Amino acid sequence: MVVAALIALAALLTSGCVKKPYPAQRPVVEAVRLEHADSIDQEALLAGLATAGSPRFLGIWDGVVYDYELYDESVLRHDLERIERQYRRRGFYEARVTAARVVRTDEHHVRVYVRVAEGERALIRGISIPDLGALPMDAGDAGQSPAFLALKAATTHLQEGRPFDEDAFEEAKRTIAATIADLGYAYVEVTGKAKVDLLTHRVDISFTVKPGLRAQFGKLTISGLGEIPEDKVRASLDLHEGRRYSRSALRDAHDALIELGVFAQVEVVEDTSHPEQPLVPITVRVTESALRSVKLGGGTRIDQVRFSNQLILGWEDRNFLGGMRRFTIDARPGVSWFPTRIPGGTPGDDTILAPTRPLPDNSLRLGLRQPAFLEGRTTGLVNAQYNVYPLLYPAMGEDELVIGYNELKSSVGLERSWWRGRLHLTPSFNVQANFPFVYPGGTTEAMPPGLERVMVDYPEFAAALDLRDDRVRPRLGLYLANSFQVAGTLFGGDVSDLRVQPELRVYYPLGRRVTLAARGTLGLLFPWDYGETLGESNFSVSSPARTRDQHKLLFRAFYSGGPNSNRGYPYRGVGPHGPLGFLVPSSVRCDAQVEHPPRECLRPLGGLSLWEASLEVRAQVVGALDLVAFLDASDVARQVSEFNRLAPHLSPGLGLRYATPIGPLRLDIGYRLPGLQVIGRDYETRVPAGVVGQDPAFPNFGNAGTIYGAPIAWHVAIGEAY
Repeated sequence: MVVAALIALAALLTSGCVKKPYPAQRPVVEAVRLEHADSIDQEALLAGLATAGSPRFLGIWDGVVYDYELYDESVLRHDLERIERQYRRRGFYEARVTAARVVRTDEHHVRVYVRVAEGERALIRGISIPDLGALPMDAGDAGQSPAFLALKAATTHLQEGRPFDEDAFEEAKRTIAATIADLGYAYVEVTGKAKVDLLTHRVDISFTVKPGLRAQFGKLTISGLGEIPEDKVRASLDLHEGRRYSRSALRDAHDALIELGVFAQVEVVEDTSHPEQPLVPITVRVTESALRSVKLGGGTRIDQVRFSNQLILGWEDRNFLGGMRRFTIDARPGVSWFPTRIPGGTPGDDTILAPTRPLPDNSLRLGLRQPAFLEGRTTGLVNAQYNVYPLLYPAMGEDELVIGYNELKSSVGLERSWWRGRLHLTPSFNVQANFPFVYPGGTTEAMPPGLERVMVDYPEFAAALDLRDDRVRPRLGLYLANSFQVAGTLFGGDVSDLRVQPELRVYYPLGRRVTLAARGTLGLLFPWDYGETLGESNFSVSSPARTRDQHKLLFRAFYSGGPNSNRGYPYRGVGPHGPLGFLVPSSVRCDAQVEHPPRECLRPLGGLSLWEASLEVRAQVVGALDLVAFLDASDVARQVSEFNRLAPHLSPGLGLRYATPIGPLRLDIGYRLPGLQVIGRDYETRVPAGVVGQDPAFPNFGNAGTIYGAPIAWHVAIGEAY
């Protein structure tokens, strides 16, 4: 079927129904190649030319979806001049295009070859900035002189002994001006000279800085406001008349208004037309966006756990009752068609089961944000959520007991950002209460003994440092975050613990179209009044006390596996598995006396410690389509002291990304490498191999199952994995 479909698609494309006809007058450019251009980024240079290779749909067909690129001799001549100019901008002052060949590859296509003689690249011999001794020493930061700060700014782009680049030279001038302007000199002027010695291929650089008067912010004028109150906008800007002038303060003010989410356009303009005046007037022009919106949509989920449908309804008011408050309400009613799911959740499960028990679920979320709360850049947060959902796992039988939850969540907190929105701090207080119930339709509808309400209340301090160049599709930078929670019983909670989880993400470009991304996270949980069941060696699976303890762990323990975790596994598929007292099948025996419990007994138990690591290579294929190769590893251990280095659960895989307005739509397929899941064990058949430190009562790490016999898992989601 697949081969027939591919043949039919190829016939359709080549028949002219989809593929555009070749032009009759001029040939199509198949590709442009640079020869002996080894010292600069060829992709960037070719991207600036008018003569370019025709884009190919899926990397195969030209003239499909995209238009042809046609060969034009006069355009090519101008492109050859562009190549030489670009080389000179990079310090190759003797670079020449020595030859250009146009080779016809077939009746309709030509390939263009351009040969370049680069010559020797000019290096920076010295950088000088005249003394700025006329400026007061207190103009600098931490006792550093303005001249030192200016030179430091220049050397962030230019360094002695390094190749000269005109773009870096211009950027250095802008950086010097911004550095001096941040010291209060709004009228600063910076000029630069680059003296090139063609004999020695050396460049001497000098900058002249004219600081002008030291200034303060003058009158602040805001135009374009309609419904949005001006006092809240002024508070968010934080540009008070008489405050020392700073160019970075203007950038922060601009970003602060953008983050409010109520303006389609923001422009912060300074009037520097009167350099003799110590006060600099500031004008802020804004255009309000639509303040109210309705959301309507739907979604489908199918994986090794469930098949479900959801309706998405939402409403948002960005000026709720005035005061620029943002109120959102989001409802997602749906149904899970139990026991339908992707086959292969467990060994021998290779058939798609028909739905017999519809399990209704819903999520209702309310959120209120108050900008300029307490002070201009702080936002007050209030959130409430009511959820109804079933607790599902792979291998659940058609008539098995299905536990559901009425879940209430609420939080109040503050959010504050610094450093142009790159550093975020969010202290909050949170309450979560889960009330279990039994979905009808199973062999029994009796509530298991010991299965009671679990309430957790905790203050949380979350911090994030975002140094990425783009939040949606990052290519360079890092992201560092941490969450610190302390749960207690002071306000009626049922658990007391300390929970911390730092995370680091790093991004680095390997080329114009290729990005290397890495992620690592660590989780530690220190419970004070629960968690004993994770170390039990002799237990009664139906003990109410054991059920209560496992029920608390369900909402606080760490789990791994899934689309944003280890992608070789289904959701929560990594880590210790064993019998859960409130989900024990009636048809099998799961007590501790059973040496190897049957697969129907095995559920994720969670753990008190977690580590995850991931490496991705992301490559842009064509247009909005990206290809990803990844390597995931993770482990969950029962105790904080048991970071199990013998269980990497190593999973390589491939993925596709398609860019959409709400983020990339992605498909990932992960493969569990045999022998590298739990070292020293036959992981798939769950036969213990006497690994040191393993509890003999829990020799089983569960089984992630297969899909039609292959040890893989696949995931569909919106947004990058990290």
